[in-house]
Amino acid sequence: MYDGEIFTINETPSNHIFAKSAAGLLNLSVNVENNLTQAWLNTSSSTKILIHFIDCIPKHLQQVDYELFSSGTHIAICPTLTVDDELLLIEHGFNAALPASESSYILIKKMTNVIDGNLCFSNAAFSKFILKTNRTPHKKEKLSLISSTTKKEKEVISLVCRGMSNEQVANQLNVSINTIKMHLQNIYKKSQIKNRGQLLLIYGQGFTTH
Repeated sequence: MYDGEIFTINETPSNHIFAKSAAGLLNLSVNVENNLTQAWLNTSSSTKILIHFIDCIPKHLQQVDYELFSSGTHIAICPTLTVDDELLLIEHGFNAALPASESSYILIKKMTNVIDGNLCFSNAAFSKFILKTNRTPHKKEKLSLISSTTKKEKEVISLVCRGMSNEQVANQLNVSINTIKMHLQNIYKKSQIKNRGQLLLIYGQGFTTH
């Protein structure tokens, strides 16, 4: 189903078993290179997922190498999660926050959803983040993005901002999911944003292809 790699941070024996099981079910390999940042930045895999096994979120965010967030999908698995915890993770570029107490089946199911291009946080966390940032698009930033993107990239942004997943966008435009991922990576580079969540929050109101 998928072709890519899983990387991990703060791995224990039980976390390693979970990562290997997830990789097998998602048709991904587990990258075991000692230099995580170098391996992450140098991999040629089109799909790469970094699972952050986090005991203390503020401490982890202080210690993590932020070069890692320049690309890929970031999933936090934590023993406990409050709305404020999720808010911190959203603000720092994570794609999902999952409680470690959930069954492996549910965790894998949610990871699959995230790999398909969706975000996975509670509605309460999304609402708090939107209220905190006031969800007001910056006209100057939006105009800059419109002027720098191709017609096809504009179509992708418009569909993503309507809430469509990568698979739905691909079906709508009659192209492969990998083509949509390539367009999104180009859009992120041109707009200097890190992920889908930021794209939605900055450009999500009223973005059109005109």
